[in-house]
Amino acid sequence: MTLKIKICGLSTLEHIDMVIKSRADMAGFIFANPSPREINPSIAKELSFATAAKSLDRVAVFVDASNAFIEEAINSIDATFIQLHGNETVERCLEIKSLTGLPVIKSIGILDKRDIKVTQEYKNSVDYFLFDAKPDNNSTSQRGGLNKVFDWSILDDWSGPSYFLSGGLNINNVSEAIKRSDASVIDVSSGVEIKAGVKDRKKIEDFVQITRSAYGNKYE
Repeated sequence: MTLKIKICGLSTLEHIDMVIKSRADMAGFIFANPSPREINPSIAKELSFATAAKSLDRVAVFVDASNAFIEEAINSIDATFIQLHGNETVERCLEIKSLTGLPVIKSIGILDKRDIKVTQEYKNSVDYFLFDAKPDNNSTSQRGGLNKVFDWSILDDWSGPSYFLSGGLNINNVSEAIKRSDASVIDVSSGVEIKAGVKDRKKIEDFVQITRSAYGNKYE
């Protein structure tokens, strides 16, 4: 995967417009609860999110969702990627990939080096990994958008496929994150908000500009 910038947690047409005008590459739509950024497939379809975001890669984000819900959600945004942020097993990832025919991104919560070992189980069943800060040990807690950074040095010895880097990124630390990691996609949500779930145009523009600058001539 070429270097990309993903803005996640979009829930309005205005948010989509912000991302397009910022010249980011990917838009994430969260079809999961609990999250202040959750959207309903029926609303996404009614507001024609697929058409509004057609110039972007559209990522449908799920947490342990059913097949029926996944199909409804990906159709509502004409998704180009699926992101799994729950406790999906290897078998479940393969099932979803077969069901949808879309590339699958598996989120892995990182606290220490032991968490990286989990990727070995999934390496033949998903297309990409997303490394994020590990959520609290509570099955009902929010899985992403926690505004929480993990120790990027844990990824120093990574030798697997391209990965997305997330977790507490903002204009103050994204340059260092790019320098310290080998991420193909920088993924931000809470770092471009004025409050949980409310994106800010200036924050998005600044984040994209700083990320592009940090990527340098490697960015296409």
